[in-house]
Amino acid sequence: MDHTSSVTSLAPSSSTAKTQVPVIPLERQIGKAVALAASAIAAGVQDYRSGGRMSVTTKVRVANLFAELYELRCLTAGVWDFNAIGHKYGRLALVEACGHVSAAEQAIVDELINTAMDILRKIARSQVN
Repeated sequence: MDHTSSVTSLAPSSSTAKTQVPVIPLERQIGKAVALAASAIAAGVQDYRSGGRMSVTTKVRVANLFAELYELRCLTAGVWDFNAIGHKYGRLALVEACGHVSAAEQAIVDELINTAMDILRKIARSQVN
């Protein structure tokens, strides 16, 4: 599925704007948001492993990232297959952030992305009720 829509910056349209933020295709924005949420989940696991619970900072980060993901999901509802885009571009963004990954590391990336998308589905389902 090739999507050519993109999200533009809300920079001033006048010629006095000092810098122009590049246009980021929505798929990449979704992928980055999913990868960040997956990364926050991994940080929560590390918190739990080292201290027996998730830190407040990590909890707030996770909550904020999932709020952003939910907003993106709502924006694309009925237009794009958010789940497919989130899985595909989330994996790509997380692998890109990590550098080259081995097969074992790819399995971890897959599990983190799947977990993030499962949590998002549960959030979305809770908002319908």
